[in-house]
Amino acid sequence: MKRYVGLVVAAALLWGGYWAVQAWTLRSSIEDWFEDRRLDGWVAQYDDLSVNGFPSRLDVTISGIDLQDPEHQTGWQAPFLQILGLSYQRDHVILAFADSQQVLLPDGPVTVTSDGLRASLVKTDDIIERLNIEAEVLNINGPAAEAALAGVLFNFHHVEGTDYRLALSAQGVATPGGSGSDAVDVQALLGFDQPWSLDALNNDRPQPRTATLRQASYHHEGLELDVAGDVTADEEGRMSGELTVRAVNWQALLEQAREAGTLPDALADTLRDALSVAAGLSGRRDTLDLPLTFRRGDMSFGMIPLGEAPRLRLP
Repeated sequence: MKRYVGLVVAAALLWGGYWAVQAWTLRSSIEDWFEDRRLDGWVAQYDDLSVNGFPSRLDVTISGIDLQDPEHQTGWQAPFLQILGLSYQRDHVILAFADSQQVLLPDGPVTVTSDGLRASLVKTDDIIERLNIEAEVLNINGPAAEAALAGVLFNFHHVEGTDYRLALSAQGVATPGGSGSDAVDVQALLGFDQPWSLDALNNDRPQPRTATLRQASYHHEGLELDVAGDVTADEEGRMSGELTVRAVNWQALLEQAREAGTLPDALADTLRDALSVAAGLSGRRDTLDLPLTFRRGDMSFGMIPLGEAPRLRLP
């Protein structure tokens, strides 16, 4: 019996030592990452860093986070981030986010408030294989747009090479000046110029080169918008390709975009007049079924030129 007790004690001591080494290594790697970012010219600060979870977990809590990359004019500020994982399964972690955080982009800061925002990340070596994000409520307030979403699910899965499958859905969406929608659903296959890795944050971002939009739908109270098609992007993000757009009760869509501030009044009036003619030619004035065409960075909707298209490029 004493021999068995001795073996149990020895095993416990060995496991405790193993856990302590893992915890120390993990803490050191995070400290080194922040220090490396500071040497790169970033603002990279935190108030506190702790590793807990003995005996079987490695749970990290970083509080008072302030990250700013001056080269890309991007950053992130949050009261805390929790990185939760098992000590014997290091390639899979759960990320738990604060209810309020701020994302810094070249166009200005974006405030994100949420309930139940968390993510699951699976990697092989440093390559991201699966990233799943969910939130009961997600509110986004930025200089370009405002939106409130409920029942949010986001999936980003590595298919092979530099190809990734993206899926985004929300059970409800509301924008300023409009009522909430029933649902939003996006399904796409994206090809990048390099695989996504954990180093993408502190190096050049992988940039999209091809996009197959299998489905993008927005439906609410008789209003329907469905988009699908293929586009490519050059090194500057200039798009070429075509998307098929089908819109039922499209006039209401224009008014929602105008009231939300995402479509200038002058452009909304021009589109309404031109699209009324196009819809009348199709036989149903409330329904549009037209191509959105991209050619070397310019875009047109049917026969209506819209000027320079947004760049398909990550900051």
